[in-house]
Amino acid sequence: MERYYFDESYKRSLISKVLAEFFVLLLICTIGMFFGKMFVPPQFAFLAGIGSIIVLIVAAITRRSQNKSYSRVNCYSVAFLMGISTYPAIYYYVSTIGSEMVLVSVGITTAIFGSIALYSAKSKRDFSFMGGTLFAGLIALILIGIVGLFLRSDIYHLAMSWLGILIFSGYVLHDVSVIKNRAFTEDDVPGLALSLFLDFINILLYVLRIVSRFNSRD
Repeated sequence: MERYYFDESYKRSLISKVLAEFFVLLLICTIGMFFGKMFVPPQFAFLAGIGSIIVLIVAAITRRSQNKSYSRVNCYSVAFLMGISTYPAIYYYVSTIGSEMVLVSVGITTAIFGSIALYSAKSKRDFSFMGGTLFAGLIALILIGIVGLFLRSDIYHLAMSWLGILIFSGYVLHDVSVIKNRAFTEDDVPGLALSLFLDFINILLYVLRIVSRFNSRD
């Protein structure tokens, strides 16, 4: 029988496990980046990104049909594949704006993510209602991104990056609120950590894009 938290101590224990899994996913993603750099040609790295999407879709279908949570294998696979798929972008930014500015971007992302997560955790408001709106915004962002493939306007791409940060910052509000206010079991921990991981990585990529564009103007 699955155990849901009934007291504050059990609740804090589960939240601590979500945070621990979140950092593990970041570590696995970093390992995936180094693996990709060593063994995967940049022109094929996008296939890992497609693979991570496929893993997410299959896991989501299994989750709904069998009423199961995301397994650690699913979540670790997504993090590793995302590391492989994003390494060309990371090393591109390292070569164009320098490793110091990349580290600054990581710091900015950490500040954005941490401050919003802390606000959501401490707020008396429940932001879990935002899921539908954020998903619609995400679909719009994807469509805007497709249109952007045919445009060379710096202002357009800069605005899209700010919109991306806004949407995934909203997801941080939403996901932390879900962790804080909804009942879940240890089986749900990997999936909740994966949501936070995806929020962080997407914010980082958009921050890097903005920093790169401002840096190129200097």
